Amino acid sequence: MSTSKVVVYRERGFWAYDIVLGVFVKYLIDEIEATGQAHTPFLAEAIPVWRLAVLYDSALTLKESWTPLQRQNVIEFAEQACARLATRESISTEEIVSWPFAGEEHIFPLETDTYGIARLQKSHTAISSLARGTAQSTVIHFSFPILLKKRRSASGLVKRY
Repeated sequence: MSTSKVVVYRERGFWAYDIVLGVFVKYLIDEIEATGQAHTPFLAEAIPVWRLAVLYDSALTLKESWTPLQRQNVIEFAEQACARLATRESISTEEIVSWPFAGEEHIFPLETDTYGIARLQKSHTAISSLARGTAQSTVIHFSFPILLKKRRSASGLVKRY
């Protein structure tokens, strides 16, 4: 399993380390769910896919079929998530591990450090740029710490990938 994920919209994208993207996606989904809009058809389809993309070795995609209004909604949710993240200085590994991400699955950082918010906000900027069509290059690579995920299987055993 890789330690980075690609985020794609149309023919543009960027690479982000999985834990950084996971934390940002968690905050993004929290913002969407707080508005009660998580049940709208396009978000009801996107949210489970985003959760699985964070947990497994797959790309996080923004759908090309979204309307301009749907893209704008995602951009606004990303901005709200970023604003919420900005109220914090950092997020500890212990906190990250405590979040159930999809069912009983959690994300597990390899490092036992805290994660500065500036790193996480770069994901917002890149996602917003992709959705707006203003990304500067086809591939943007962020230099974040290398991390590894562990998953808890249905039997309760922890697997390291």
